[in-house]
Amino acid sequence: MTDPQHCPGFESNKSLTAIKVVCPVCKAEMEAFSDELEKQITCSQCKKAFDPKANKA
Repeated sequence: MTDPQHCPGFESNKSLTAIKVVCPVCKAEMEAFSDELEKQITCSQCKKAFDPKANKA
């Protein structure tokens, strides 16, 4: 049974951690969650996609 004080999916997301990454194009610093390291993310500044695992701050 789930805890009624939490929304569905809470258990699978409570172990996520924020990781700082740097865009290799414009050098903007961003935060990505640990579950996003396996996929491309898009820079919020220059809109270029990059691999966050290879660009940790």
